[in-house]
Amino acid sequence: MAIEYPVTNGTTTVMSPPEGYVVDFENPQRQSVLEHYLVFGILGPLALVCLVQRFYTKLVFSDGPKVDDALMLIAWICSVAMQSLQTWSCAIGGLGHHAWEMPLDVWAKQALVSYIVAPIFICANGSTKASLFFAYLKISPLPWYRRAITAGIIMVFCYTVVIASTLLFGTWPIRANWDPYVEVSETHRPLNSAMLYMAIATSNIVSDVVLCLIPIPMVMRLQMRPVVKVGALIMFGIGSLTVTTSVVRMVYLQAMLKSTDTAWVAAPANVWSFVEVNLFIICGSMPTLRRFFRSIAPKLMGSSHENSRVKHAGPSNSSRGPRSEYSQFDTHSHYDVEMNSMSSQQVILEEDKSAVRHANFEVKSQ
Repeated sequence: MAIEYPVTNGTTTVMSPPEGYVVDFENPQRQSVLEHYLVFGILGPLALVCLVQRFYTKLVFSDGPKVDDALMLIAWICSVAMQSLQTWSCAIGGLGHHAWEMPLDVWAKQALVSYIVAPIFICANGSTKASLFFAYLKISPLPWYRRAITAGIIMVFCYTVVIASTLLFGTWPIRANWDPYVEVSETHRPLNSAMLYMAIATSNIVSDVVLCLIPIPMVMRLQMRPVVKVGALIMFGIGSLTVTTSVVRMVYLQAMLKSTDTAWVAAPANVWSFVEVNLFIICGSMPTLRRFFRSIAPKLMGSSHENSRVKHAGPSNSSRGPRSEYSQFDTHSHYDVEMNSMSSQQVILEEDKSAVRHANFEVKSQ
């Protein structure tokens, strides 16, 4: 039997308006549409700048991009695709509009966009988290630490694959996700997208907390000046901003549990998805910022003073072998400076001891 939909003012819609609501297809009510444009227009370019900085630093001042950089690039591509599609949905009168104020063909387009971008978002999420975990592998060779990081990578991979697969194949036939005239198979329950989005937010919070906590013990053990150590901890703490966005998004998503007007109630939460996906890229590119600025503006970062200490201290960087390509927050460079300084003092002491022994020998000879 063919599915029939209500007709309002001569236009077929997916649902009827509430009693007393005056439908205006020419000037429909909007929610969080402008916010989508602003976040994409401001944070999007900023995320791109941070990513370019990251790759420039790796290509020019290090030994080239690695696995973590490739994963971050994948995350950025996914983020741009997601934001572009959702912004287009807002522009055509889909996302951020009531279902009873959008023609049926517009509803189908926004539903298709939602179906596509949901797994793209979780892939952006997973790629970024995996990128950070791979970067953390370079901080320490301790077995327990590397096992913890490996477990984190496996966790991110598993929940990304499971959630993305559920989003793609949770409703059958697949076309029923966006085609209003296709009925869901009787043997398959329709996907509860609201609950799944809540699960995504929860997984984000858990993985973000793990990412913030794991490196802290290793940073505390590093031999560096207190001010540098505090700066490193603050840098890791900035990554916790995505925890905040996930919590806020989860609060907004609760409205989806009580409403079938998904395009309308999901708009505020989706704005925070835009914020979160850009923060993924921005925060993920921050570890290379110090090296970038030390290279292009050494006086600003105080590098000239430290370099002079290294010159008087002993061998050059090249004689010590290549540094780790990530060297988060230049902890290795500060450690090298301190160790070189200690080495130079030890050399002086050894020379003084030799001089004293030589003098004693001459006295005995006389």
